[in-house]
Amino acid sequence: MKFSVVDTHCDTISALLDQKKQLLKNDLHIDKERMAAYASYTQFFACFIDPVYKDCALSRCLDIIDYFYAETEADIQFCTSSKDLHKKRISAFLSLEGGEPIDSLATLRALYRLGVRCAALTWNYSNHIASGVLEPDGTRGLTDFGKTVVAEMERLGMLVDVSHLNEQSFWDIAKIAKKPFIASHSNSRALCSHPRNLTDPQFLHIVKTGGCVGVNLYPLFLADSGRASVADVIAHIEHFMALGGGDHIGVGADFDGVDMLPEGIDGVQDVEKIFNELLRLGYPEEAVQKIAYKNFERVIHICL
Repeated sequence: MKFSVVDTHCDTISALLDQKKQLLKNDLHIDKERMAAYASYTQFFACFIDPVYKDCALSRCLDIIDYFYAETEADIQFCTSSKDLHKKRISAFLSLEGGEPIDSLATLRALYRLGVRCAALTWNYSNHIASGVLEPDGTRGLTDFGKTVVAEMERLGMLVDVSHLNEQSFWDIAKIAKKPFIASHSNSRALCSHPRNLTDPQFLHIVKTGGCVGVNLYPLFLADSGRASVADVIAHIEHFMALGGGDHIGVGADFDGVDMLPEGIDGVQDVEKIFNELLRLGYPEEAVQKIAYKNFERVIHICL
């Protein structure tokens, strides 16, 4: 069967910009031709702010947004709300990975006007908004400014993304969030001990508050050995499902943000292998469709 898919994280636009390649067809993980093979494909394209750009973060962000617009002008539905979903076979949301460009609420509102609808507040390290998973001081969490950013994001209609946050920042957001939030590309720490993954209590809170988690395809987040296959992806899905997460799991592949992928997955064309394996294991078609796209679409309809 042909699947509809929502993938809440890739770094492909940043990679295309740096390598001067096109989204129509390329040798990276994602292009239009391969996405068009699905019944529908909705991709969140992240403006990844690499730490090397910390002193010119906003300029870098605007360069990526500009490239995004140029590469999605034809045949792709640029989405700014849930109403834009499924107008075309391929849909694209714009997201931010790393809050360094947000130097004020005015800048946040300007990025919203440019179409940014989701933001991960850090990338591993600490900034003026929150602390990342590699922050050595585990007691440092969301800053006072960060609290105003979260509140303004919710007011505007932007998804708050907790991937890359340390636990203190996660729980600080959990205390103040009034809407469901997401972890766009994170796995289970119970199965793989990498600090980028979510603890069971974190996942259970996301379930309780109606959010969703996108399962990441990076082998270092799938298995402590650093080697992975589709079976490891399934293991993380099944662990989350055992915690009552059947309505709260999706895909956040992290394509072109990773330097390796599980055996048998080379790009967007292979995402369907995950769903086919779930069907082979006896999961009902409706449960598989929830993981493929319906769970994240529900959150998009609530928040956007």
